[in-house]
Amino acid sequence: MKTASLAALVFASALAGADTAADPPGLARRIRVQPDQAPDCSSLKAIVESVTRGCTSNDEKAVAIYNFMQLTHYHRQYPSEKDLSALKEINVYGWGLCGGLHAVQSALWRELGWKWRFVGWSKPGHTTVEAEYDGTWHYLDVFLKFYAWMPDAKAPGGRRIAGQDDLKQNAQQLLTDGFVFDAARKVWYAKGGQFAVADGKANWTAPAFLVCGDGLDGVATGVNNKSGAGSPEAWAGINHATGGYSTDVDLAPGFALTSTWNPVPDAWYWANAKEAPSHSCNNKDFRNTPENGPVLEPYLMPGRDRRSYANGTLTFRGDFAGGAVLKALAQADNVRFAGGALTPAEAGKPASVVVRLRSPYVITMASGAAEGAETVELSRDGGAKYQAIELKDFSAAAKGAYDILVRLTFAKALTSLRLDATVQNNPCALPWLAPGRNRVEVSLADAKALGDNALIVTYAYFTGERNRTYEELCAQGNEIAKAHGAKWSQTPTVVQKTFKASDLPAAFDIDIATPKGRHPVYPRMLFVRREVLPPGASPLALPEGALPPAADPGSELKILPNPFLTGIKPAAP
Repeated sequence: MKTASLAALVFASALAGADTAADPPGLARRIRVQPDQAPDCSSLKAIVESVTRGCTSNDEKAVAIYNFMQLTHYHRQYPSEKDLSALKEINVYGWGLCGGLHAVQSALWRELGWKWRFVGWSKPGHTTVEAEYDGTWHYLDVFLKFYAWMPDAKAPGGRRIAGQDDLKQNAQQLLTDGFVFDAARKVWYAKGGQFAVADGKANWTAPAFLVCGDGLDGVATGVNNKSGAGSPEAWAGINHATGGYSTDVDLAPGFALTSTWNPVPDAWYWANAKEAPSHSCNNKDFRNTPENGPVLEPYLMPGRDRRSYANGTLTFRGDFAGGAVLKALAQADNVRFAGGALTPAEAGKPASVVVRLRSPYVITMASGAAEGAETVELSRDGGAKYQAIELKDFSAAAKGAYDILVRLTFAKALTSLRLDATVQNNPCALPWLAPGRNRVEVSLADAKALGDNALIVTYAYFTGERNRTYEELCAQGNEIAKAHGAKWSQTPTVVQKTFKASDLPAAFDIDIATPKGRHPVYPRMLFVRREVLPPGASPLALPEGALPPAADPGSELKILPNPFLTGIKPAAP
């Protein structure tokens, strides 16, 4: 005990008198929790590598990136954040209009070394983009949700994705005769690739096009009224370059980042907007689409008929039992740890501590509690300026920031401290789980930095099943992803793993099983949590009624096709 107290005093002396706040000395950097089925959204390069895995041609890679964009984005006026990078837009927002979505798509193309060019349509007003690879241009529209294949004896498989010049010159063959309209579902299919039953099997993975209500005639008009708009590295305020933004999850002892797939009422960030962001086309964009529908249908429930934002929480619980709170501070002036409290090292002079709240996700709400604090201030510029705040609710001061400092001053003793920041994340860019076996990799930038602390990784989700086949859905005229015949458990399943420094890097499996005689659906994800705990501390509470996965001999590890590879192969005859 004497040794621990002496160490704490020495540490406090080292921090005392620091001019500016810095990263805590106990910081565990770049905590990575990544399932093998989900896209890795830590960087543009990681996205491209994870979603194109299994592709054998550039056309297939283009379709995989198109499918990723369909899953992670929906229609809405642009996020109005200044100097917004494509990577930040993917992780924090996930919505936009034509030019912005195509700026993100072309940023991903750039990672493959492809050229791109923006193309404007005067009729109808629309901004598109094309990719150049294999010596020609290719058009994939993630706003209208459209692309077309054209015969090409020189291309792999005898076909390639058409460019706008191809569509203009071969409109009858590629557009008029190349697609059919499903009047019941109000979507378009490539001719010969409809959602239909043939030889007893449903072609349910047939890509659906123009699913939000746009028409094929609009595409024909557009390619006949187009003009070049150059190859800029930014459009509609969205930049290809990542700039200073980072997706790194860095946590000091006592910190936890919980990312959820659910929205907190009014906890959204959309600068200058007066209403919450949500898809302006309701759920048209996924209920008929195999590339994103199965992943999204678990969240289609009363009161949530369209895509929207989701939230997480960055939490700090200072450890005053063993003094680990000192290693979580960005700054400490005239502070020592003794008797389970932080007190002034030099009596008669005020003491202060600074806590840094930083995450890849924008802060929308913030609150806290501290026993013994006399004044509390916040800085959004790294400590250059501070403003007084009320700790019980400092949302207004923190909203819109990704990195803030909270300074607490005390004259006697600080005996407890907790801070909670609600953040906004794009739920489709989170590391979700899929039916079947999920291999989850866990790592740190430097495992030794964890010291004697522990990294706790927790997944919470609701399992589901479907009692109808896709053949039955087709025969009944149903959409493939509107939860027809599907249900999800009301009791969450929780998988929690604890890792010491010597354990990392590590991997573990999460099996999402389906009862025999039933059909697989994606789980309804609740949250993924990463927390760094000092010795003797307990993890954050689990959801009420949560249970570990049950070993059920009546279940099987059934899978669904990789959503990013949907449409890369021709439909079966």
